[in-house]
Amino acid sequence: MKRILFAAAIAAAALATAAAQSAPVGEPSYDGRIELGVSVAGLSALAEAGDEAALAPLSDGAILLLGTLSAPSVTGDEPYEAVVEFMEGEWRDPSTLLLHRVFIVFRGEEYRSFLKGSAGKRAVVVARAPTLRPSPHGGYAVYLEVVSARTAS
Repeated sequence: MKRILFAAAIAAAALATAAAQSAPVGEPSYDGRIELGVSVAGLSALAEAGDEAALAPLSDGAILLLGTLSAPSVTGDEPYEAVVEFMEGEWRDPSTLLLHRVFIVFRGEEYRSFLKGSAGKRAVVVARAPTLRPSPHGGYAVYLEVVSARTAS
């Protein structure tokens, strides 16, 4: 009896966790190589160094990134296009937080409703085509095209 209750509790926890996440938006699947060893902090460091050559090997596939979404800046309405700062924080000491950022570009009508109210939400993004462009904050930043995205609800 204890085993049945334990199995039921685990199943309920798994369902609750799955329900707490939004459905992915964008391409339903990606056929190609996905780089898992790249982070927002790593891409931000490449941008600060202006190292465009280091981005070249990442252009062959997609990149899986974890971070926090900012409010979107809509750059096109037909077709829908928005640029979002995608951020990751790093505590340097108990009172210093270093903010790393890249910019991700959402293209397609399916992202319009996804981005409403998304500011401040944690997200998982599959993105491709990293490029180095001028940052609105000065210097350079990495920009990526979103393939698929998912947030926690």
